[in-house]
Amino acid sequence: MRKIIPAGTAALALSLLLTGCGGGSGWDSVELSADPSQGTAPSVSFKTPIKVDDAQTKVLKEGDGEEIHAGDSIMLQAALYKGSDGSSLGDTYSQGAGQVLTVNDELKDSLPQMYDALTKAKEGEIIAYSSPKTSGAASEGDDSTSVEVYQVTKKIMPSLNEKMKTPSKGMPNVTQDDKGTPTIAKPSGSEPKELKTDVLIEGDGDTVKESDTVIANYVGVRWADGKSFDSSYEKGTPASFPLNGVIAGWKEGLEGQKVGSRVELVIPTDKAYGTEKELGKDSQYPAGALVFVVDILGTTPTPKTETASPQASASATLGASTAPSASPKSSASGK
Repeated sequence: MRKIIPAGTAALALSLLLTGCGGGSGWDSVELSADPSQGTAPSVSFKTPIKVDDAQTKVLKEGDGEEIHAGDSIMLQAALYKGSDGSSLGDTYSQGAGQVLTVNDELKDSLPQMYDALTKAKEGEIIAYSSPKTSGAASEGDDSTSVEVYQVTKKIMPSLNEKMKTPSKGMPNVTQDDKGTPTIAKPSGSEPKELKTDVLIEGDGDTVKESDTVIANYVGVRWADGKSFDSSYEKGTPASFPLNGVIAGWKEGLEGQKVGSRVELVIPTDKAYGTEKELGKDSQYPAGALVFVVDILGTTPTPKTETASPQASASATLGASTAPSASPKSSASGK
């Protein structure tokens, strides 16, 4: 049975501690030489070795889509290049549709120049970045600074905060606060044996397809005790996940729904993570039946990708969010 997507499948280990602004050797030479394509990172050229004295950003290609503002969440792709010779150090393009980043105060405080660049950007914009903090990161004795390239691929709709319908009979009750954040009441009755779905807010956007990557906010609780075990609302940023790489309850329950919808999912054990015996006593995944509330905020086609290299499968870029980690019991068949 396939589980919610593995951590880091669309991630890249990049050093991103920004400081002030200023000059450096070779930064003006950074140029986009070939646009990105499905599953392929852009080609970037620059004078080598490159070494900046202060953190730098540069727009390599202006976007022509919707404007990005403070507070927006966006889908982001990234690629990293070695400052000494321009060779690739990894990318997210070859791993999936990218990751979600929220342009919030946390980003502003920790990465002020990237925040500034993003709040002036539009969908499609490609931005280069380098910092002296990356000096020596690529290899021992190499004091060049890495060139990092980010593409804003999609602006995500705001979090849902609309009137909900009362859940159908037999579904756990769901309430929301003044920000629209849902809370699932403790379930009652016998553990469910079948998948049940209930649309609490009806969206009017695109229909979710099996081949899509879905961007969503969600909260999940155990049927047995009603305790929350995961919530993107608490993390402050939506998650993205390919629908063909999640637990069966998500895949079957979300396919065919509309962007802009809030969907309650009651998932039996055989369409969730499994039983305690199957998972083992030390598993980080919740056993038994589960209940989720999922806000579908956007979709994008899942690109055909190659297997990620070790260099491109670590922590998320710019603090970007991922969907919940997959169980180690996941299989390629999804059965």
